[in-house]
Amino acid sequence: GSEFEQAAAFVERELDFDKADTDVSVFELVIRGVGGLLGAHALSGRQVFLDRAQELGDRLLPAFNTSSRLPWPKWNIARGKGPGSSGDPTILSEAGSVQLEFRCLSQQTGESKYQTVGDVAFEAIQSAGMTGLMPVYLTPPDHTPVKVLASKFAFGALADSYYEYLLKQWLQSPSEERFKDLWIAVMDELPGLVRPRPSSSASQASEATASYKLVEVAPGGESIWKMDHLSCYAPAMISLGLHELPAKDLLERGRNATWWAVAKGLVQSCVEMWTSTKTGLAPECFHVNESPPFDFKDVPHTGRHSFLRPETAESLFYLYRFTGDEQYRKWGEKIFQAIQAHGKVDGGFSSVQDVNKIPTVKVDELQSFVMAETLKYLYLLFSPAERLDLGSFVLNTEGHPLLRPPRPGRGDAGNK
Repeated sequence: GSEFEQAAAFVERELDFDKADTDVSVFELVIRGVGGLLGAHALSGRQVFLDRAQELGDRLLPAFNTSSRLPWPKWNIARGKGPGSSGDPTILSEAGSVQLEFRCLSQQTGESKYQTVGDVAFEAIQSAGMTGLMPVYLTPPDHTPVKVLASKFAFGALADSYYEYLLKQWLQSPSEERFKDLWIAVMDELPGLVRPRPSSSASQASEATASYKLVEVAPGGESIWKMDHLSCYAPAMISLGLHELPAKDLLERGRNATWWAVAKGLVQSCVEMWTSTKTGLAPECFHVNESPPFDFKDVPHTGRHSFLRPETAESLFYLYRFTGDEQYRKWGEKIFQAIQAHGKVDGGFSSVQDVNKIPTVKVDELQSFVMAETLKYLYLLFSPAERLDLGSFVLNTEGHPLLRPPRPGRGDAGNK
């Protein structure tokens, strides 16, 4: 049979969670494992995918049984126990990016317990009493009450999908406007991390060509001059918000013009993260110049590798889908060619040790998101829009399509 049939047979007959006798990331297993099985179910309608997603969900539920209701970061799903308290802080993106999957699992199975643990973890984050941009660390799961810790503000690693899931939880459940309002509060503070700082008054024409960087801010307020490739999901998220938010929200505070300029200016920098290296593959991060025009400097020593991350391809897909500008496809083609030339191996695609060394030294691993996201987003970038209807699906943070409720009369003020 086809590759899909072989994979479906594997899921049905050979996938054995008892073999996973090791401590694994709860967050990664939810977004990749539960999310992947739910996505396969959403697209194929086959019960086996939902059954296995539910089995995996059941094995993960006890990880949420903490005094704070923030999940333990690691769990052994074979033995049903975790490594115990490490005293490590809770990572914002980890506790705050399991809700889409667990809500979908409850919708599809009719059992509320999955949504409940995700929602209670979300409430635990909110109980820290902070809206808008949040520090990347919260108190450990066995600590109450939940508090934010003095830590940096960032849009990339450690924070990213928490912000993404504010918007997407609203798309998944449009009657819960609180999620939309929380997301808007984040977006209104985002310019504080953008260099040069976007002005809401500037005409769109003058800003249309500005290239923007996303930096980080230390607890004391000083800038950390580094941009993560992970933060390149932002243009995708911003353009999706522009496409979906009601006109009344977008017309306040010049949001429509500012957000479009930021999305387009950031994606330009994200593409540059790829095209400015010798291989054309993006490293994990770049140092950013501290004075205008804030261009990229060197690649930090610890960030020279490439996992063939998907965030730039993701943003190119959404921006192409919402603007029709062929430039996004041209950039996508460059990225795809670099991956083919420098990341392909006999068994698939591999991580690369140093993006500025040719020939590349390969690392013996393939991150699951290379298939789930990088190649899928590039495929969708070059596919007709009906291949995946964004009105019917919301993609989780690993590119897995979850069903959206039918929604009448969507606002189109953000369309360009």
